[in-house]
Order: sequence, then structure tokens, then C-alpha cells
Amino acid sequence: MKGRRIFNWAFLLLCLLGCLFLFPLNYASETVIAKNNLNPVSSSFPSRTRPITIAIVPKSLDNPVFVDAKETAELAARKLKVNLEWVGPFKVDPDTQVKIIEGLIWRKVDGIAISTSDPEKIRKVITKAVAAGIKVATIDADCPDSERLFYCGTDNYKAGWACGESMVKIITEKGLAKKSLRTAILTGGIEAHNLNERIRGFKEAVAGKINLNYVALLACDDDTSTGAKVVESYIKQHPETEVFYFSGGWAFFGPTESLPLYQEWCNRGGIAVSMDTFHPVLIAANKGFFQALVGQDFRKMGELTVNYLVAAVKGHRIPEEYIDTGLELANQSNFDQLLKEKKPWEMK
Repeated sequence: MKGRRIFNWAFLLLCLLGCLFLFPLNYASETVIAKNNLNPVSSSFPSRTRPITIAIVPKSLDNPVFVDAKETAELAARKLKVNLEWVGPFKVDPDTQVKIIEGLIWRKVDGIAISTSDPEKIRKVITKAVAAGIKVATIDADCPDSERLFYCGTDNYKAGWACGESMVKIITEKGLAKKSLRTAILTGGIEAHNLNERIRGFKEAVAGKINLNYVALLACDDDTSTGAKVVESYIKQHPETEVFYFSGGWAFFGPTESLPLYQEWCNRGGIAVSMDTFHPVLIAANKGFFQALVGQDFRKMGELTVNYLVAAVKGHRIPEEYIDTGLELANQSNFDQLLKEKKPWEMK
């Protein structure tokens, strides 16, 4: 019995000694694990666990001017190995555009580029996106006085000025510089900053050089069929109109046969200058629909916007706030040549 008690005490002592030796080892092991959990990022592990995702939000999905920009943006994204989303309202709708951007903020994408349909409404949602840590830029249509990093696109005032200079040259050569000419302007969205800049540039370029009497400002919300209908309706009601300035070529993105009254107006000596040198607009120009055009480079817009936005997401400094994608000037001397260089749109 005594020997058995001695054995039990000896066994208990060995157990206690074992605990004393094992506990520090386990504690030390748990301490290392805890430190690793608190500091999961080290030089041997990347800081990101998902690819960069950026989104481009055009004014609308039904406007074919963005076809070229979408194509080059997708090519640039593939080269940079980033995800690109192209999302927007089907037709121009600032409120829907805001909701789409808010959805992108909620999903925490890394960057957003916006073609601004209404600066007042978009400015507020840009502030929300920036506050959420998202890099924001504008493409095609800027949002002045917002917190966006950069704007990539046409210098729209300069484009309008170029249209105005062409108009001055045409009217002066016709010997009509002193005559008061009834003039109509077609624009897209009334609130669109880029289009208003084109109109401002146009008016300031012609001021004091020719005498344009502005009798109508028409709007089509960047819609092709609406643009054609608005022009046809106006010409029907006001055949006495002498000059047209188109701040965008929407009315001429479809077949020229949809504009018989406008064609007759041109044949009677109507004078017109328009923005855009896309394939369908040049076809219309070759039928006498305009005396001059000023084009934009949407291919460059798509590529450069993606490149700069991804650089910003990666923490690189953006060297310039305004990325000017340039202008293309066209008149009756080079309509044919430019048409050979352009390709028809492929709607995807």
C-alpha cells in the first residue's frame, strides 16, 4: 500500500513537470501565430488579393460615338491585366447615371471614368466616390470644379472655336459676312458641359466677323433618331433658316435618306458646319450636308483614360489634369480622303 502511494506521488510529480516544460513551448508557438495574424502582409506577399477593377460610365449606351472608345479601352485593359466594366444608362438620363455610379461605389471598384451628362448631379456623386477611396476621372464630357483626378477628351471650347472659324471662312467667301443670317443650333443635352463649351467657342469665334442671328437652340439628348426628327421638323416649319451649327453629328449617324427635307435645304444653298468626322457623318458630308467638320479622337480617349486611371489606382502620380486628345479638321477638300481612312461602326 505504501509502495503504491509512493508510485502515485511520483506519477503526479512527473505530470506536473511535464506541464511546466510543455506550457512555455505551446505559449511561444501561439505567440508566433498571433503575431503573424496581426501582420499578414510582408514583403513576400502581394498587398492585393484581387485584380484591379475600373468602370467607364458613358452618358448612354445607345450613342455609337463611344464604339471606338470602348474598343480601345478594352484593349488597354487586357494589356494591363485589369478588369474593365462598361456600364451606363441606355439613353441619356443623369439620374440613372448617378444610380449606376452609386452602385459602383457600393461595390468598391478601384476606379471610375465618367462621361458627364449633368455636371451638377454628377459632381455630388464624384465627391462620394472619392470619399470612398475610389479614383475618379472624366472622359469625353468633363465635370468642372469636381474632385475628379483628370479629364481625358476633346478641348470642347477649342473644337467649337474651330467650327466657328470654318463658318466665318465659308460665309465670307460667299460674300455674306454683313448679312444677318437666320441660324439654328442643334445640341445633345442642354445641361451637358462639353456641348455648351462647343457652342460658346463657336459663338465667340464668329462674333464681330459675320452676322449670325440665333433663332433656335434644339436638343436631341444625344439620340440619333431624335436628332434626325428634330432637324426635319424644324426645317419643315422654318424653311427660311439659312445656317445650321451642329454641336454633335447625332442627326447624321443614320442613313441620309432619313433627312429628305434637310437634303433639299442643303440643295437650296443652306450652310452648315458640324462636329464629328465619323464614317456616317463623312458620307453625309459627301452628299453636301456640310461645308466643314471638326472631328474628335475617341480611340485615343478610350486608351488613355484606362492607362491613366490604372496608373492612379496603383499610386502613380498623374502628370497632367487635362489630357487633350486633339482635333481633326475636314472640309470639301479632304472629305473623300478621310472617308477612306474611317471604318464603319460595328455595334456590339
